[in-house]
Amino acid sequence: MALLAFFLTGGRFGADATADLVLWGSAAAAAVAAMVVAIGGSPYIGWTAIGYILFAGLLALGRPQLVVLSLAVALMPVMQRPRGSLLLGLAVAALGALLVDSVLAAI
Repeated sequence: MALLAFFLTGGRFGADATADLVLWGSAAAAAVAAMVVAIGGSPYIGWTAIGYILFAGLLALGRPQLVVLSLAVALMPVMQRPRGSLLLGLAVAALGALLVDSVLAAI
């Protein structure tokens, strides 16, 4: 995702707020999710990072971004499930996406 963000923005961070929000934000959230998997961290943090990627793919631009959504779907099987429940993981991701959307709307 970071390579895609680099090539689509020409390596410029801060030039376009939408690109920063969707591309660079998704790359950072994917890095957080990968770290949670690598070190065995809290699944709530990982599923919240997936929630940010879902926000970027579904809500940020008003139309679905399939590359970003596929990143979120690719991270879901490797992420630990909170309390062993996929449904709880999806709920945490959805809550994270809605929280990011509401915070950014307030700013």
